[in-house]
Amino acid sequence: MIRYVAVFLLLASVVNGQPTNVRLSDPSAHDPEEVSIAINPRNPNQLAAGANIDYLFTSSDAGLSWTTSKINSQYAVWGDPCLLFDDSGLLYYEHLSGQNWQDPEFLWRIVVQRSTDAGRTFDQDEEIGLNPPTEQDKAWLGLDRSNTTSNHTLYTTWTEFDSYGSTSPTDSSRIYFSKSTDHGISWSERVRVDDTAGDCLDGSYTDEGATTAVSPDGTINCVWSARDRIYLARSSDGGRSFGKSRVIADQPGGWDFAIPGIYRGNGLPVLLSDLNPQSPYYGRLYVMWSDQHRSVADVYIIHSTDNGTSWSTAQRVNTDTTLNHHFFPSLTIDPITGRLYVVFYDRRNYSESDPPYTDIYMARSTDGGVTFTDQKISESAFNPVAKVFFGDYIHIAAYNGHVYPIWMRMDDSVLSVWTAIVKDSITPTGGQAVATIPPDRTELMVTGTPLQPGIRFQLPDHTHLSIELFDLVGKRIASLLDGEYGEGEYRIGVPQNIPTGAYIIRMTTNDRILTSKLIVSRN
Repeated sequence: MIRYVAVFLLLASVVNGQPTNVRLSDPSAHDPEEVSIAINPRNPNQLAAGANIDYLFTSSDAGLSWTTSKINSQYAVWGDPCLLFDDSGLLYYEHLSGQNWQDPEFLWRIVVQRSTDAGRTFDQDEEIGLNPPTEQDKAWLGLDRSNTTSNHTLYTTWTEFDSYGSTSPTDSSRIYFSKSTDHGISWSERVRVDDTAGDCLDGSYTDEGATTAVSPDGTINCVWSARDRIYLARSSDGGRSFGKSRVIADQPGGWDFAIPGIYRGNGLPVLLSDLNPQSPYYGRLYVMWSDQHRSVADVYIIHSTDNGTSWSTAQRVNTDTTLNHHFFPSLTIDPITGRLYVVFYDRRNYSESDPPYTDIYMARSTDGGVTFTDQKISESAFNPVAKVFFGDYIHIAAYNGHVYPIWMRMDDSVLSVWTAIVKDSITPTGGQAVATIPPDRTELMVTGTPLQPGIRFQLPDHTHLSIELFDLVGKRIASLLDGEYGEGEYRIGVPQNIPTGAYIIRMTTNDRILTSKLIVSRN
């Protein structure tokens, strides 16, 4: 496996401040797009992300540095990555299969691979939905976090095409579902979700964009888009069957619409649920999408407080009043705080006479999706061109106040993958205490003053440890410690030869990396 390493050192930014952007993809990466990101709840410093066709990006220091590699499969890899960490710390990388469009088994199956070491290695891949010669597309993973016997069950939904791109009225598209009750080792036989098939043109009349979320009682909810509407179907028997599909929202202009400078745009829906029993919005279901109701693309959200029986009026997420485009949204819910975060491309700051300059915005709701505030999180605008395929989606993940949007940008017709490390207040919604994983005793802190700085660290057990000093552009300045250390608390001073300035301390142990900012003043 070829591996590239890019290191960026910076400080996390607070919401409402301009976060520093971090590039994940190596400059040699070939047009990475369609990105997905996940946070390990057992060790939130560990992140994993994917991009077309077969890229894997991993970080063990909360997004400060990233390693790029490629994932492979016995069935071959053909993009549409979806990454997810379960609550035990297992990482799943879901993707399409096939070598190329001439491959006789192209898109025959959905593939899920597992990693027990946060993406360093993957075990045997498992195929899902095989039904040759039909083609399987646009799969997305879900995880059951309900307080029921189905807790920790994995779900996936996807679109099946009789023949991708076919104009024949006898060819159609459908939504299918499968689940795993053994942490992704095996998967159930597929079950059809939708009632009415779509066409095979991969457009607004195709059944597409299925995602799942679980209600507190274990009911499985699935939404998708087709025929200028958002559909919902539910299963009360663990996914063995789904009830009748019904429309829960209109989507004027459909999910496939034109955006200047973009090869193709889409507004496919995202479904999530709040499964934190201590959240004031416990059990609330959320569906987000984009459409061109105002003649430009906007981001909308609805919610249900009665297990999907009724839904709120659609709320526009982007808060501006301009008639410019807002597109490719992705929604996440922080499982600890219950806050909602939406990332999307935004053109509110540019007139129609401009080239299609584009920013990245992130919206935030602390009241269960009733209201949103939004802010620009990209450091600079970029200018995409329609001749380069820009992918179909971006993504966002959050855990305990740490938020990681991920997107593509295009500069001089070259695609690259970026994130921003955003830190939100971790005060729980409603001001209540919430359950979380017990804190690890590994600690790193700066002590003293800038005139007499020091470093304190604490270890829970014996480990090999190194402490290094970097400047803010990532240049290594000094090695302060490197050796074996036992359980306990340690304090060291900063060498007198370290000049005045701002630095990043990085402590590396056998299983994690911790960082902190250090200010030195020799005046």
